[in-house]
Amino acid sequence: LQSVDLETGAGLRELAHAQAAAEGVPARAAEVEQLAGAALGSPALREAVAGGRYWREVYVAAPTAGVVVEGFIDLLYDTPAGLVVVDYKTDSIGSEAEVAAAMARYRLQGATYALALRELAARLGRPVARCVFVFVRGADVREETVTDLEGAIAEVRSRIAAGV
Repeated sequence: LQSVDLETGAGLRELAHAQAAAEGVPARAAEVEQLAGAALGSPALREAVAGGRYWREVYVAAPTAGVVVEGFIDLLYDTPAGLVVVDYKTDSIGSEAEVAAAMARYRLQGATYALALRELAARLGRPVARCVFVFVRGADVREETVTDLEGAIAEVRSRIAAGV
């Protein structure tokens, strides 16, 4: 997804095989292709493409409370409401309990990205509108948005202040 044409999916097979080989899992190239192909149809990716302003594999780093928070955002795109952070996941999430557990694991990751972007807001001039996790398993895609992003960001700040 970092290299494929998000609008058309052109070259997906070749890119999936090359990436699987680069990651040392050439036998899983077909699975990589299927997962990426499913993700291409997700609402978040379609919205990013339709809006025309998106960036992939965005490195973010910003100082906050004497600590530098950093990470790589899989997909960042601009909407009239502000920036949207997208992170791809391949967790198996069938039941609502599995969804809740996955979001509990990833909530602060998304909030940390949003916090870093917010710290850079003076330069970006754009607020962070939301953080979305795109879960892809086989041909199935499910999107989950971090609820209470403000509360999650506050929790990240609190953990940083506590040295956690």
